[in-house]
Amino acid sequence: MWQDPIVAEVRRARLEIEKECEDDFARIYARAIEVQKNAGAKLVSRPGTDETTMAEIDREIAAYRKEKRL
Repeated sequence: MWQDPIVAEVRRARLEIEKECEDDFARIYARAIEVQKNAGAKLVSRPGTDETTMAEIDREIAAYRKEKRL
């Protein structure tokens, strides 16, 4: 099966960032916002940042990873 090198690089970078942030979505998001500030262009938008929303997102990510065995 053909592998797209760009897709492979994006996936590798994503896994590296997840490890760096210990799979904590709040830390991943904070890192993305910091990168966005330095980039000068808006890269990420997200509604609300209350604790309930963050917990729901963390549960969804954990369920997805478990399902996909990431």
